[in-house]
Amino acid sequence: MLTVGKSSAEMDLTALSKVRSAPFFWRFLLYLGLVGGLASLAAGSPSRIVAGVAMVLLGLTYTHGVELQHQTLHNTAFPSRRWNRLAGFSLGLPMLVSFSNYQHSHLRHHRLVGTAEDREFFSYEYGRLTTLKPLVAHLLMIHHYREVIRSMGEALLGRLKPDMKRETARRIRAEYRAMALLVAAAVALSIAFETLVLVEIWLIPLLFAIPAHALVELPEHWGRDHASPDLRANTRTIAAGRLGAWFTNGNNYHIEHHWLPSVPNDRFPELHRTIAAEVEAETYPAFYRRFFLELCRNTFKSRQDEATV
Repeated sequence: MLTVGKSSAEMDLTALSKVRSAPFFWRFLLYLGLVGGLASLAAGSPSRIVAGVAMVLLGLTYTHGVELQHQTLHNTAFPSRRWNRLAGFSLGLPMLVSFSNYQHSHLRHHRLVGTAEDREFFSYEYGRLTTLKPLVAHLLMIHHYREVIRSMGEALLGRLKPDMKRETARRIRAEYRAMALLVAAAVALSIAFETLVLVEIWLIPLLFAIPAHALVELPEHWGRDHASPDLRANTRTIAAGRLGAWFTNGNNYHIEHHWLPSVPNDRFPELHRTIAAEVEAETYPAFYRRFFLELCRNTFKSRQDEATV
């Protein structure tokens, strides 16, 4: 449990939980503008340096898109569930993240966080991240994208995912089928017109988007006590500047998000001020420094142990 300095009875939870379309709409509009502008530079700039930088930034923008998609899963981006799904599907499309599948798994994660049954949608195996060797598979999200390919194949064959409501399974099948058909159409057009645009605005940016996403999500639960019901023990809040908070869409306030997931992301700073005295927050640079130093130490020790055997 999470005790707070100001009880929920003293907070205006109704006002905090009210979904206002404007904050998310402007972030979504900025995302679309960034994708359009960077894609144009990546595919059309005569300068290789400009095009290369645009591809990197486009990949990071795709990562930001999944952070925005996360808010739509909770139906706190727009008052309408239909608009949340429509925006969420489009935001997840570049990284092939199904809105309905992510939503189904993520809401389960919220219910079970702090228990042995908790599983994250992106199949993170934090328990294996003790040395540098498994880090590559984690950053490339290999397990997740194997599942994406399998889900696309099953969707094209008309199969439904088991162990969930039939309507949810149908939505998931429709989304994976749409993704598969869009990818197939893009590849076919690229071959027909002998163009590398798909490579420039999607495949190369993905090489940056995927590890960036894995790194953004890493601080939320890595190294925490996954068996503890206390959010301060099983989840982590990161103190970020304006750029970091914007890029993660406020998900750096992760304890706050798990505490009251019905509150829209733009109100997380207010929640943080309520429990700031009870939450230990470190910065992103401090976290990643500690994370990589620990992995390097463990790797060195593991190699020493192997050498002495």
